[in-house]
Amino acid sequence: VARARGIVHGFHPDIAIGTGGYVAGPILLAASLAGVPTLVQEQNAVAGVTNRILSRFATAIAVGMEDARRVFPAEKTYVTGNPIRPEVLTATRAEGAAAFDFDPSKKTVLVSGGSRGARTINRAMVEVICRAAQQTEVQYLHVTGAEEYEDTCARIRDAGVDVSQYPHLRVVPYLYNMPQAMAMADIAVFRAGATGLAELAARGVPAILIPYPYAAENHQEKNARAMEAAGAAEVILNRSLDGTVLSAALDRLLADDARRDAMAAAMKRLGKPEAAEEIAALALRIGKREG
Repeated sequence: VARARGIVHGFHPDIAIGTGGYVAGPILLAASLAGVPTLVQEQNAVAGVTNRILSRFATAIAVGMEDARRVFPAEKTYVTGNPIRPEVLTATRAEGAAAFDFDPSKKTVLVSGGSRGARTINRAMVEVICRAAQQTEVQYLHVTGAEEYEDTCARIRDAGVDVSQYPHLRVVPYLYNMPQAMAMADIAVFRAGATGLAELAARGVPAILIPYPYAAENHQEKNARAMEAAGAAEVILNRSLDGTVLSAALDRLLADDARRDAMAAAMKRLGKPEAAEEIAALALRIGKREG
């Protein structure tokens, strides 16, 4: 905290904003003690320890999900949503189809375990991809993560499928154009990190969520359960996931247009496409009020 106070006094900020974690804690506390307006931004459905502590000193709290607000002082807590990339909102299905050489008229499933990949999801997807090889009416874009790519491709090859021979299947290590992929997606299979969920919600993409089981305070499962309770997602726990379970869940959703549409509408209602602007406006407001 002493070093943090030195940083604050040397920098003379007009406002300090923190998103939790051990780095943000000392800085926001030091800023608050120095009389600097502070804004805490909690992204998950369950508030982290640092943000719960900081909320006592903060000028305002912006929460990304409705469930988080109940642990914070009501009079200074605002449900803003979580910031997303502008391209998520502007990308079109036609752009997505062109980017991945897909047919825009076909249903498309987007699968990603995050930038580093998720082994459990990738292993389950081997079976899904192999089954899907002969089911050309549905397109699959599977993002393995760079570390998992070679192993996943080898397992698919060992199962007798050469993905390069099937234009409705794409298995890639990483995506630099995720907004276009989301624009093309009719269903997403994702982990339940706050940013990914915010982007899916802004686009209204129904999801099968497989929360990362080792996230701090199990916040990913709580994020996923909040989406499930709203009717926007199905949840499969990591320990229950395999190819048979995932295939069955996908088959049910792909076959039920009405349910998928209802989930998409529920997801869209959860979206906060103006979150970045709302957080910026809140920061300017408290800075002006206390400046």
